Amino acid sequence: MAVQEEAVSRPIIGYQGYFLLDVPDEEPELTHVGPGKAMGEYLRRFWQPVCMSEDLVDLPKSIRIMGEDLVAFRDKSRQIGVLHRHCSHRGTSLEYGIVAERGIRCCYHGWLFDADGTILETPGEPPNSKLKESFRHGAYPVHEEGGLVFAYMGPSEFQPDFPKFDGYDLWDARMKSFEVPISCNWLQVTDNYVDPAHSQFLHNSFASIHFSESFGLNPYIQFFLKRRTEAG
Repeated sequence: MAVQEEAVSRPIIGYQGYFLLDVPDEEPELTHVGPGKAMGEYLRRFWQPVCMSEDLVDLPKSIRIMGEDLVAFRDKSRQIGVLHRHCSHRGTSLEYGIVAERGIRCCYHGWLFDADGTILETPGEPPNSKLKESFRHGAYPVHEEGGLVFAYMGPSEFQPDFPKFDGYDLWDARMKSFEVPISCNWLQVTDNYVDPAHSQFLHNSFASIHFSESFGLNPYIQFFLKRRTEAG
């Protein structure tokens, strides 16, 4: 038998846990970055860091970037490739591939893929086979800078030049790239590093001084809307 309770209007006071149980849904238009998603298509118009240079040694490295399973490698001629992870022949993962003098060779049937996705060899095919010339394996342009490997994952007609920021000049002398796996979406990470207010507590008060004593100052934050004029 259901118990009927009469709602009683009460003033808003403390201990409101029962009434605050709902967790807001995420905003998929902002947080989902897989192929075909609005934010995914936007971010694919920029060069994205995909792995560390030091990760590319004798073995390929499997990576997952913006909802895509990829493999990165440095072949023995020193060129870097970022390819779709699964072999376009039978779907074997190229993370188990063999780094060759030029490109990467699938471990299952020996197909050889160049860094740009060109199929160089198709063992098992007749000598006069034109199969390798009929299509390409998925690959992305890469750029290596400051210990990081960047890939451009968008349409080729929109590929920008790799940006040259003044901060790159600091990498050799005072900065070192590093990788920290974080199980969250890109927006949560961005919200963290553009938020100066947490530096005083997390990086200074709570866990001692991480950077410099100036990070211990309590910041005062103001936001300004800059209107674009006709002159730019």
